[in-house]
Amino acid sequence: MAQPTNNKMGKIYIASMNMRGSWGTKIDPNSTTVNVTSAQGKVSKNRRDFSPMTPIEGGYHGYWNFESRWQSGKIFEGIDENVVKAWWKAQQAPKRRYPKGKGKRILCARFEGYEEMGDIDYITARMTVYVKEYYELIKNREMTLHWKKALEEGKNITIYDFDGPRTEDGGVTCLEVTEDVLKEKIMDTKFPFGHGYVVACAISGIDINTFCK
Repeated sequence: MAQPTNNKMGKIYIASMNMRGSWGTKIDPNSTTVNVTSAQGKVSKNRRDFSPMTPIEGGYHGYWNFESRWQSGKIFEGIDENVVKAWWKAQQAPKRRYPKGKGKRILCARFEGYEEMGDIDYITARMTVYVKEYYELIKNREMTLHWKKALEEGKNITIYDFDGPRTEDGGVTCLEVTEDVLKEKIMDTKFPFGHGYVVACAISGIDINTFCK
């Protein structure tokens, strides 16, 4: 006799975490933990496939990894844009920020490939560059497909990211990933919109165009 199949898709949650600190408490304590950061062993497949710090074979738009590409778009007051981009293109190790940009005001963003858009504001850059480019990078990777299958089989998953959801006072928390949550968080400039949200979309099948114009 054929075994009954489970047609109920699992739920996907996202939680924030602090470096060497507290992690957001899971809504479903039995859900599978998926750490999408570089703060884990280098042999981790989740780190390899999901961290923006992971080097990309052959480079990415002239940069060593996606994080360098993203950070290179910042236009600092009083600093030559070409100098900043050249610095990022020269990096062959994970970096989170341009060292001479500390304390400088960020005027806007400009990215290669988006010249026709001119000066891009923060939220538009998130939607147009960060979310859409990163989604295309990870959508067919091994662990994306692995966790997508697990979700389809009914397993609940909690994604952990440093730039996951935060409480008003910056504390760690956990939320179910829904279109409404994504629409809210993409517009919230108080806190970063981390790549964990993009991973959640790639795994769950949420269309990024529902919250990215």
